Amino acid sequence: MQQRPSAHRRRPDPDDRPFAAEEVLPRPHPSSTLSAPLRIAVLMGGANSERYTSLSTGVAIARALRWVGHAVAAVDSAQAPIPVDRGVEQAFLTAEVAEEDIPDTPVSPTVVTPPDLAALAEVRARQEDGVMAPGLLPILRAADVVFVTTFGDEGEMGNSQRYLEKHGLVYTGPTPDVCDLTFDKVRSKEVVAAHGIDTPAWHLVRRGHLDEDLRGLTLPGPWIVKPHAGGSTIGLTKVDDPAELPAACRLATAEDRDALIEEYVPGRDLTIAALGDRVFAVVEPLSDHEVFSYEAKYTPGEARKEVPANLSPADTARVRRLTGEVHQILGIGEATSRADFRLAPDGRLVFLETNPVPGMTPRSSYPMSAASEGVAFPELCEDIVVRALRRAGRSVAGLQS
Repeated sequence: MQQRPSAHRRRPDPDDRPFAAEEVLPRPHPSSTLSAPLRIAVLMGGANSERYTSLSTGVAIARALRWVGHAVAAVDSAQAPIPVDRGVEQAFLTAEVAEEDIPDTPVSPTVVTPPDLAALAEVRARQEDGVMAPGLLPILRAADVVFVTTFGDEGEMGNSQRYLEKHGLVYTGPTPDVCDLTFDKVRSKEVVAAHGIDTPAWHLVRRGHLDEDLRGLTLPGPWIVKPHAGGSTIGLTKVDDPAELPAACRLATAEDRDALIEEYVPGRDLTIAALGDRVFAVVEPLSDHEVFSYEAKYTPGEARKEVPANLSPADTARVRRLTGEVHQILGIGEATSRADFRLAPDGRLVFLETNPVPGMTPRSSYPMSAASEGVAFPELCEDIVVRALRRAGRSVAGLQS
């Protein structure tokens, strides 16, 4: 395949004269919906157990946005920047990327083993407000918008967003309050259940009260035990023997969170992406594992995903409708979300959880869901950016009709 003509300017040589900010911005690529490029900071990494997944997502998004024509800074929130003597504009890079190098789903590194929690705690202690390494704020301030891809309590819980709001910065994704709600699986289950949406029965085990709270368990087994807040199925266990519940709860509370015990619902896993009022295709993760674990998600060859899922038209319409309802009920609005459901053998659709800061690694369901509806990955990333700017009341210069 012939490489597309470059739509990018050369980055200044270190020996060149001092340059103005607009000189490092590329010209927009023909596939962009904008007639003027943006300066975008992709915030990734973080100091929590989902660090590697976040880095994988952030690298993919940065590449896609550069290919469309934007100047992008890849910002690791747990890593202080290398000092530069020409100003923060040098952090915003463009890249010569051939069209064949941008597949339908993103390409980026994948790491299976979660990072060491003790090492991350040391990093967290040095961060500003527990979310940002010293020296990164000037880069974020230089951006038109910050694309948030930090996970865990930093991004999915809304702490990074609070930091960005404190400094008056525009960012992608929902508000901190919405993130705080969706990160807490118990609270979000309570909200959707109040609107008549089915969800597995649950029992909360508080960290530090394990024996006491397990004595009050009345749910019949088998069970799913997982952190009451978190993602990537880290700390999740299927338990058949009541004697194994204490160990499963200790694993779920490893990051100082409470443990959530849910009734195990047999059936098919379904996950669906939403962006604003648009709901994309239904994805079905398939694996030989009984539970779609962290290892199954991120180890090559351990799982595959069928998109669109092989469902009846009625079931497809039903799960897409419920996804849209959950998206709006939880207040996610114009931002992203990925909802997870279980289709039980009796036909029930059971809501499990939703994530407003979904992963976009090579094996992530969100970009697959959108791609199946004809939305290429670079287009998806740019749409997310444009919606964030509009939500913040900022004009989107040069938006093509």
